Amino acid sequence: PTTCGQACHFQSLSGTEPKENMTYTIYNLAEDCGVSVATISRVINGSDKVSEKTKQKVLSTMKAHDYTPNFFARGMNKMSTGIVAVFISDISNPFFAGIVKGLESAIQKRDIRIILCTTNNDMKQERREMELMLQKKVDGFIIAGSRPVKDTNTDFIRRTSKGCPVVLINGFIPSSSDEKIYSIRVDEKAASEQALEKILPRYKSLYLFGDESWKTTIEKKEAAISVTKKLGVRFDDSNIFRTKHDLSSGRNSARNFLMSKNISLPCLIFCVSDQIAIGVTKELTEAKIKIPEEMGILGFSDLDLCALVTPTISSVSQHIKKLGEQAAELFIKVMDGIYINEKNFFSEYTLVERETT
Repeated sequence: PTTCGQACHFQSLSGTEPKENMTYTIYNLAEDCGVSVATISRVINGSDKVSEKTKQKVLSTMKAHDYTPNFFARGMNKMSTGIVAVFISDISNPFFAGIVKGLESAIQKRDIRIILCTTNNDMKQERREMELMLQKKVDGFIIAGSRPVKDTNTDFIRRTSKGCPVVLINGFIPSSSDEKIYSIRVDEKAASEQALEKILPRYKSLYLFGDESWKTTIEKKEAAISVTKKLGVRFDDSNIFRTKHDLSSGRNSARNFLMSKNISLPCLIFCVSDQIAIGVTKELTEAKIKIPEEMGILGFSDLDLCALVTPTISSVSQHIKKLGEQAAELFIKVMDGIYINEKNFFSEYTLVERETT
């Protein structure tokens, strides 16, 4: 066997086998096209550093000789498997479905495949899964979702990134120059501040529904403190209703909220996720609360469901699918060896007002 850049082929030991009966290799292709093997590789990998004329010549020659690159062998030669491990915290959350959809649309154009892993918001499970993926020699990690305030995997992820890139979606871990940790996210504090500054003046009070064990919730809490202080609206721990990020928890929190004393009406309920907001909206609607006159509801992420429920829910759009696409593009650039000095990228956001405000 001889290793031939793109594939491993068996050839005649005598060296007298006619060329037309030999396996057509990347070297044959380069010779027939009058270009280097490196140029052939760039065409196969979709690089934009090859002229359109050369690209078409290579592609037509590949077709004429029925040449198909052996990506498995290429992976062995480059110590690359062509596989990225994608981590999400909750497979039932539509937010992550949108992220994965965006990732797939961008990453599969490069013959890179995804292994999807779920962590169920469990840091121990996240580490076990990462260790397993490292044994499988994945090319890197894309980890979607907020990081916990008490992130026990920070040091492990930083060490891991010295060997393979890690792209965080909606999260951030500081890193040194020799650590390949990149972040693509919405500035949730700024986005929340802008939304609250526009909507809160219509109401007398603000209540926050969320789980303070996650960093993105803390960012929204900081935004709430900042805006209420600016507007002269009282806001303290009694205005925070702690709830997990799912529909049933949102409903339960809304039920407890309605039983609480001293609710100042009209009020705005700021839910740190759309799933909480949907549960809250359902409960308040069944309780015959006038929405948005007595209570307004603001979510975050802008899931498709926000426009389908009744009443429709106002939310800060993170442009979820695009966020996934941007993360995939960032990962591909790092894998291609492109030097990226900046490691922390912010994506765009938009306030979408609907019936709940």
